Amino acid sequence: MPIIGCENGLTEERIFKEYNAIKLPQPFVEENRGVKDCCCELLVLGSSSNNSWESDKTSAWLKLSDAGDTFTFKLYKSGALANYQPLPNAFVNEPNAWFTTIDWGAVIVSDGVGCFSLEIEYSISGVSGSFTWANYTLKQYNTQNALGTARLRAVFDGYHEIEGINFSASNITTDWRFYGYIGNRQPNMEIDNIIFGNREMKRVIRENLNSYEIITDPLNECVIKPIVDLILLSENNLFVSDYNAHNHSYRYQDLPVIVSESPELEYYDFSRKAKLTCKVADKFKNTRTYY
Repeated sequence: MPIIGCENGLTEERIFKEYNAIKLPQPFVEENRGVKDCCCELLVLGSSSNNSWESDKTSAWLKLSDAGDTFTFKLYKSGALANYQPLPNAFVNEPNAWFTTIDWGAVIVSDGVGCFSLEIEYSISGVSGSFTWANYTLKQYNTQNALGTARLRAVFDGYHEIEGINFSASNITTDWRFYGYIGNRQPNMEIDNIIFGNREMKRVIRENLNSYEIITDPLNECVIKPIVDLILLSENNLFVSDYNAHNHSYRYQDLPVIVSESPELEYYDFSRKAKLTCKVADKFKNTRTYY
């Protein structure tokens, strides 16, 4: 559309240009405030078994600006490239976004136990960089190595506003193993009885609306924050497993549940650790009896 200059009366063409905002990965690096603490390493277990609760999976993702950007997911063991290398997969409904899922059961076969790190290298809009997704300690699954832990398995199938990524139809699975406990089942039975004319009572409908508690040990933010801001916030399907010897039930093996009450955090004076509790309930309400 021609426009006329104010002073000289010349006409110019108005040109419209659009630029996409680029959001580069910004890993958080904690400053040293003098508190002695161990670096954050996540425990993962691997097994050749077909039991889903015996092998952990870890997913990572990255959003690019356009098709010309490049990236690589790299798995290192003790500073050297591991034999197992993560494969990139495209998001179904998010252009220029990619994810990978590490099967630690396969890693333990190819590389054995040890210390691993998942690194992401990228070149986005001419800016190159790299960052560590997380550090892991991989152990063979057995009763002893799993004792004292619990695990959340989440499947994502929605829009994650925090990352600005549409996970829908991608069904990305990631596990989060932590030191803590999952259990304390309460049946929360709903009761509907009827009184007949002879004053006899009979059952009409009974239903168990089971609830369970997720309780972590006092843990650092690097373990607690992903549970609150990713797993419990964004799950479309959530499965819980517990590996404690003192649990009333040993049946928590990828039990399907859904978050039913807000997580709560308990903080401690002069400590960086916090304890998380959250109530979940059966995903499927199918424990009902009726006439």
